[in-house]
Amino acid sequence: MDTLELYGKEKISRILLKLAPPVMLAQLIQALYNIIDSLFVGRFSDSGLTALSIIYPLQLLMIALAVGTGVGINTVMAAKLGEGSEKEANEYAGVGTPLAAVLWILFAAVSWFLMPLYARISTSSDAVIQDVVTYGRIVCVFSFGLFFESIWTKVLQAEGDMKTPMAAQISGAAVNIVLDPLLIFGLLGFPRIGIAGAAAATVAGQTVAALIVMKKGFRPSPGRAVYPGHIAKIYRLGIPNILMQSAYTFYILGLNLILAGFSDEAVTALGLYYKWQTFFFIPLGAMQTCIVPVVSFNYAARNIDRCRQTMKASIGFGLALMAVGSLCFILIPRQLLRAFTADALVIAIGCVGFRFIGSSFLPMVTSLIFPVFFQAVGSSLKSSALTVLRTVVLFVPLGFLFSRFGLNWFWLTFPVTEVITSAVGFVFYHRFLEADYVRNKKSELPDLGAAPALQPSRPGVIITIARQHGSAGKQIGKLAAQRLHIPFYYKEMIALAAHESGLDAEFISDIHKNSPDVLRDLYLSTGAVRYAMDAQREIIRKIADNGSCVIVGRAADYVLRDYDNVVRVFIHAPKDYRIRRLMEIYGDSTGEAKQNIRRSDKARSTYYHYISGKRWGDGKNYQLVLDSSVGIDQAVDMIVNYVKKHC
Repeated sequence: MDTLELYGKEKISRILLKLAPPVMLAQLIQALYNIIDSLFVGRFSDSGLTALSIIYPLQLLMIALAVGTGVGINTVMAAKLGEGSEKEANEYAGVGTPLAAVLWILFAAVSWFLMPLYARISTSSDAVIQDVVTYGRIVCVFSFGLFFESIWTKVLQAEGDMKTPMAAQISGAAVNIVLDPLLIFGLLGFPRIGIAGAAAATVAGQTVAALIVMKKGFRPSPGRAVYPGHIAKIYRLGIPNILMQSAYTFYILGLNLILAGFSDEAVTALGLYYKWQTFFFIPLGAMQTCIVPVVSFNYAARNIDRCRQTMKASIGFGLALMAVGSLCFILIPRQLLRAFTADALVIAIGCVGFRFIGSSFLPMVTSLIFPVFFQAVGSSLKSSALTVLRTVVLFVPLGFLFSRFGLNWFWLTFPVTEVITSAVGFVFYHRFLEADYVRNKKSELPDLGAAPALQPSRPGVIITIARQHGSAGKQIGKLAAQRLHIPFYYKEMIALAAHESGLDAEFISDIHKNSPDVLRDLYLSTGAVRYAMDAQREIIRKIADNGSCVIVGRAADYVLRDYDNVVRVFIHAPKDYRIRRLMEIYGDSTGEAKQNIRRSDKARSTYYHYISGKRWGDGKNYQLVLDSSVGIDQAVDMIVNYVKKHC
């Protein structure tokens, strides 16, 4: 079933039920790493269980660094493979392994030296401090498996291999589960090393997982020359993910420090909530993951009703699933806590906390789904704003405020945070539904017909034209096509891409216009925009295969880099000339013209660099670089004469 049939026409509930189970299985396997250690350590010592709660934020930070870097590599590789640039995709994959090694060494060194200080800040108990240092140093210093596995897994996923990473995660979890009791309690002749055994089991599981994905995921390192540019691009795309994931680290750390002011048992109770949360959140996390491609495709296709249906279905499923978790936390908190510990004080504190937290599960559905929805439609700023609001602005400040009234009041932080975040998410969603693109019907570009077709052509030269805003590049390209008696593609290309992909013509046309001034790379990496870029690339190649023509914009010069019969042209002009031209043609004021030039040129430059990794307007990328201020007819003459002489 192709993308249009699956995401554009299939019943929403069937899509979610089809996509969700594999994601849930993967998340369940990941959850085992967080839970198995706690189950066995809780039976070994209470101080060890508290130590795991204290170390948990550091483990999240490791995961944020490793997975965020992997996400950057995955995103670039997916784009390059979509263009057919397997060599460049492998270069980025090759950069990933040394990058993972550097990250691991830095994190290991910092963790080794700062772990005692971190432990003393987090608790005053000597026994807990010792356990934090022991467990923390082992899982951080020997975390190479986590870093390498995260990178190699993302490499394989970019290539469409989901089975190998799944097998690696299952194997790693199995090793962890088997070794935990053997090393903690000294069974079957193994040494009894307590909490150090739990840490060793975790590291062993991560190492096994890394070895499994290494065979297919490892790529040789490319030449040194590509490292600066490749690393910069990886982190332009990966840092937002790292920062968002790190926000969770710092809010959990902040809450731990607040609770440490009451007792170690309060910290332990919060840590046990996060262990159980992992299980109850698996269906919700799967729902978040599965709605992204559905919403992205239908937003790009301007099927807004299906976007609404997807939101309703995901929120409905989420509420039903989280209602079960809410009832468990409210009705049987004692039983949940006793699964990990027999400490009476931890259970007493946790029973109060779990009931407050359980009441937050229903509003949490929307507070977590809204950021994913906005990311899917390319509104990265709204998505990031909601995540920052929840994790940075609300959780820790509210936790500190409520803690001033006593420990029991502290737990009110959770429902209040989720309600406020959901309320802001609803406001953003209402504004989204009021936007012109959303309210208007699916568009067709004017005068191109309902079913555009390729224009008749003959074998020959293909001219691609990139141009600065206001430089008359489009007009020059059209006149050159007329002089050479070959087809001209600009809006026609967009209409063809829309018709063949099922996406909306206006959405494809306005990628540059909709690109925000900040986080442009993140916007371009979102699913909706990538669907549009893939559609453009496919139709540009199809147009080129059809015969001689002129193509304006959309990085066509790079898309057709493997074609021999391409003349690549870049048209520029002095800024004053372009300002005057925009004022004459569009009626812009001087200020509006300047702003439109800056915004449009920056968006085109970012798009070109995202697609190609090269600098837009660099003369080395073109056969002809023309200044249109010499005159439109003269510029046309130069293109026509060049083609007749060299082609």
